[in-house]
Amino acid sequence: MYKIADIQDYRTANRSAASEWLSDLTEIVEGRYQDEDSVQRLLMLVSEHTDLSNVSIALPDSPSRFKAQYSSTGVDNGVYSYAVQHALCRQFESLEWLVIKETNDRAERFDHLHGQLTRQDRCLLVPLIMRQSVLAVLVMDLRGADLARVDTHWVRCLGAQIAQVLATQVVPNFKTLYARPYQRVKGDELEDIRAAISKCNGNKTMAARILGLTPRQLRYRLAKLEPEVEGSESAAVCH
Repeated sequence: MYKIADIQDYRTANRSAASEWLSDLTEIVEGRYQDEDSVQRLLMLVSEHTDLSNVSIALPDSPSRFKAQYSSTGVDNGVYSYAVQHALCRQFESLEWLVIKETNDRAERFDHLHGQLTRQDRCLLVPLIMRQSVLAVLVMDLRGADLARVDTHWVRCLGAQIAQVLATQVVPNFKTLYARPYQRVKGDELEDIRAAISKCNGNKTMAARILGLTPRQLRYRLAKLEPEVEGSESAAVCH
């Protein structure tokens, strides 16, 4: 009898905890207006419910360098260590969850579905994925943390929400984000391509993924469209 009562109380507590973070998430999504503010609020939600004080979002600063554009500590454009930078470069290609341990600077693959974090793990890197492409990476400092509070399934859910918001910042009108993997070159694509490359700080590989293209398709479009634009501008000057 007592055991049944204990189980009932435990289940009630779980429902309450779940409804709390779901309510917070729903409020952010429903009240979304400024994308940057929404990203920061979602990041703080991750920090609050995992009890991690140092959580950030890594975005490309150049083709091989990343910066912390959003951070739970309030630091803007933070710089990552060499070990984290190296892991981020690998992660944008592999889509893997990675973990960096205290005893080794080389990141290891982490199974977020079945794996368990340990006290030897000092940094967890979670890819923020949209359409099978990494838009950014959630960098979570695990040092001194209560790992029992870091629910990787929950983190994945929040990461997907952050990716949705980040995607609209890169391609606000979603004109090509959900396009087919291959389509004919259109004359009005160049502006969108240049905007995506600019938003990705010159990283054409990431820009291609955001646009639903392969890097080769992006290079082909640039090679085809840029000469056409230059030629039309020259003709206009001659007339």
